Amino acid sequence: MTIPVFEYLAVLVLSLVAWLLPRFRPNFLARVGDLVERIMHNRNTRLAVILVWWWLGWHFFTV
Repeated sequence: MTIPVFEYLAVLVLSLVAWLLPRFRPNFLARVGDLVERIMHNRNTRLAVILVWWWLGWHFFTV
């Protein structure tokens, strides 16, 4: 296997740990839904998230 495959597997495993850890130890790490809710509370950050998604879509999905 090549290095990028290991990197993608590491990201996948870390994402899975970050998703499962709050279910077993909620005081250690917040749930993803709670983080998104807190981020989307402010109008400026909501606008920034929309602009980032627009930028990603424009540069990667319209080619």
